Amino acid sequence: MPANFAAAVRKDDPLELPLLLFFTLSAAGWLWEVLFTGLSTGRLVNRGFFYGPWLPVYGVGGLLMLLLLSRLRQGWPLFPWPGSLSGRVCLASAAAFGLVGWLLVRRVGPHLCGILSAMPARPRTALCRTLCVLFALDIVISMAAPNLDGSFPL
Repeated sequence: MPANFAAAVRKDDPLELPLLLFFTLSAAGWLWEVLFTGLSTGRLVNRGFFYGPWLPVYGVGGLLMLLLLSRLRQGWPLFPWPGSLSGRVCLASAAAFGLVGWLLVRRVGPHLCGILSAMPARPRTALCRTLCVLFALDIVISMAAPNLDGSFPL
């Protein structure tokens, strides 16, 4: 994790910072998908399975990047790919995700940990608990009536 991660984790609630990072990165991924799709189709729609403004795959992926790639913060690893891997992976998208991952590990992650660690304990705990409750409610609602076709417009 970024250098500020250890300083930001409180002993009384060690899951608080990872949860807040998860929600922040999930919301950033949701915003990315909504804007990208909106620019592509001319229509803003809620992306993903959930109704709330989060795509958990981005939260999990971002946390894994921060956890597993934090040792590579000083370098610039290059992953040259010759093409689209039999049409299954888009080179432009893979390069974009690689760049965003690099920015997350090098810049955004440490900055975000610094912001979260600077929050006073009570508002930070209240924010984390509120987001957890909203996410749990969204899981229940989405299990009953999933947003599978993006028909839930913004």
